Amino acid sequence: MDVTLICSMFEELPRQGPGLDEATAFAFSHLPPDARRGRILDIGCGSGMQDIALARISPDCQITASDVYQPFLNELMSRAKAAGLDKRITTRQASMDDLPFDEKSFDIIWAEGSAFIIGIGTALRKWKKFLKPDGYMMISDCTWFTNSPSDECNKFFQEISPDMPTVSRGEEMIRAEGYSLIGSFRLPDTGWYTYFYNPLAARLHVLREKYAGNQDALGIIQGLEIEMDIFRKYSKEYGYTYFIMKLSS
Repeated sequence: MDVTLICSMFEELPRQGPGLDEATAFAFSHLPPDARRGRILDIGCGSGMQDIALARISPDCQITASDVYQPFLNELMSRAKAAGLDKRITTRQASMDDLPFDEKSFDIIWAEGSAFIIGIGTALRKWKKFLKPDGYMMISDCTWFTNSPSDECNKFFQEISPDMPTVSRGEEMIRAEGYSLIGSFRLPDTGWYTYFYNPLAARLHVLREKYAGNQDALGIIQGLEIEMDIFRKYSKEYGYTYFIMKLSS
């Protein structure tokens, strides 16, 4: 599937995945005061609503926001400039599985909703080399809240993310990769709807007109409709969990 096509369908949305500024701030508050400074790398930032939030709550940090899709980065910098935060945010176009950064160069790695693309296990393993010793990482990822999901919900995720972990399994993976878990919490349903699903649903008719005749695009749109329906039915069974961790020295 064409990554550019998929990304283009999420342009002009406040977020490209679930999240809330309040969740960003709460996750950041788990870090000890002396760790809330230095260099932050946001991986798979999209149009960067969380980077604006981070820049506001971490005045002693410099943020590097990376994403594979340049138009998202352009939108982020427009937002940052409008907020007067563009001096502390820089962007870098890069794929999350081939990041062009020096090892041990960041104090904090941040990834809201993006690790889902390559899987939390791969993210934990591949990204830790970019952290300084005793650095911190925050990943929010889709997890099961139950060991016995409904058949329809389970079938949906077996097709798109067969290795999606439970919360407890995610915590086990974190420890197995050499991190100490500081805390975790669930993103409330409002974090799915307010800045993601509701704006996306309102945009679908525009996308159908724009991509009429493009079967790949229409297939993606149909998949998004199914995804939103699954969440409406089964949000108690799965959702995003924010994991805050420290790399053990």
